[in-house]
Amino acid sequence: MLCALAAGCAAAGLSVAQAQPNSKDPDEATLRGDMSNGDRVFLRSAGGLIVRDREIGKLGQRRFQKPALREWAASLEKKSDALYRDMTDYAERHKTNLPLDMSEVSRRMVDRVAESKGATFDRDMVRTVRALLEEQVRVFTDSAETAEHEEVAALARRAADDRRTLLQALDKAAPRS
Repeated sequence: MLCALAAGCAAAGLSVAQAQPNSKDPDEATLRGDMSNGDRVFLRSAGGLIVRDREIGKLGQRRFQKPALREWAASLEKKSDALYRDMTDYAERHKTNLPLDMSEVSRRMVDRVAESKGATFDRDMVRTVRALLEEQVRVFTDSAETAEHEEVAALARRAADDRRTLLQALDKAAPRS
């Protein structure tokens, strides 16, 4: 099984060390696995969305024509990376794994938009990302209200706030038409 994990991490471009749990000492609740199923589902689902956003940020930095959009994409990547690290830290302390990659559906959506070139890419990517972030604000806000553990609620609130801030910045970089 360890060989399969190592092979999977290598295929994903990650070291086995990155896949290992963090070194923080877990508390008693963590050792008992006291995370609700709802919180666990939220973290796993949100993790996949955040990974997708991070990848969109990388793609945008390479492909956006407008410098303001490239800067915005860098912010998307940075905020997503920081949030994913904090979610992963919490999840590992509570014996839950987050996805290391985006879902196949997300991958196809990003690949479809990536086929566009120049100004068409900018328009298509902005339209797609705006819709994704608007949906995430709703989902994360609802999740913050229904989370059973305060730390999960705080992560969901932070995710919603980050996405709201990113939407406002996107509206400045690419005003709605």
